[in-house]
Amino acid sequence: MHDMRPIRTLPLTVTLALLAALACPAARAGSTPEQSAFAPSLEVADVPTAQVLYARMFGLNTRLFRNGGIVMKAMASFNNSLQLGVGFKANNVVGSGNITFDDGQEQVVAALAKIRLISMPSMGLQVAVAYDGMGYDVTRKHGLHGVVSKDIGAGFLTFRLHAGAGTVRFRDANAKRDVNAFCGLAGALSEDVHLGLEWDDVLFRGNAVNPQDTRLNIHNGSINAMVGYSWDVGLRLELDFKNLLRGKDAYHRVLKILYTF
Repeated sequence: MHDMRPIRTLPLTVTLALLAALACPAARAGSTPEQSAFAPSLEVADVPTAQVLYARMFGLNTRLFRNGGIVMKAMASFNNSLQLGVGFKANNVVGSGNITFDDGQEQVVAALAKIRLISMPSMGLQVAVAYDGMGYDVTRKHGLHGVVSKDIGAGFLTFRLHAGAGTVRFRDANAKRDVNAFCGLAGALSEDVHLGLEWDDVLFRGNAVNPQDTRLNIHNGSINAMVGYSWDVGLRLELDFKNLLRGKDAYHRVLKILYTF
């Protein structure tokens, strides 16, 4: 029988390593999170931020998730405060067998929109209202939500804190079931490397895919981490570590490719 201890301890190791890296002296370059990719950071791993794309900028966000699934989000900005887009999802794209789609039109194609209401650079504060109708795997959509982003400086260290909440359903909404609350922290070690840690869907208790599968039940949301590297201006590769500290059945990785121009 194979020894499973390295697999079980990997999520904890990743979490501790990211926390240590965010606090280490190497971060004293003072780079804000978006400087690592020369473009605004629209999310940590899954947690949204209050930032929007710069005027007349186009962004493409591609996720490769478990079982060969792909989520693509295309966004365009009209000014420095408003961006609109569309998301598309398909399962089993990579691998063998037939490509499949989730039930419900919104789970295949979904609208995306964000408008920044407040931007106070002197205080490092941004506030936005957005709609994101795209969920994937066991990650629920954020729906209609509000989010606040705040720069935090500690000496030479610079981080950005994000927090917000929204509703994933309008009809017969239930606070315990349909509110998606979230928070996250992101920081850049250099112009190329950036890290993040988040707690997504804090209030949710259950499983977004199969309620009968107790192995995948997400009690009080999921703790995720991300590590990203910018290969060139506008091109970033990112690896997300999902459901940390939940055991080997829930823990998984997502590869993300972001391109802005």
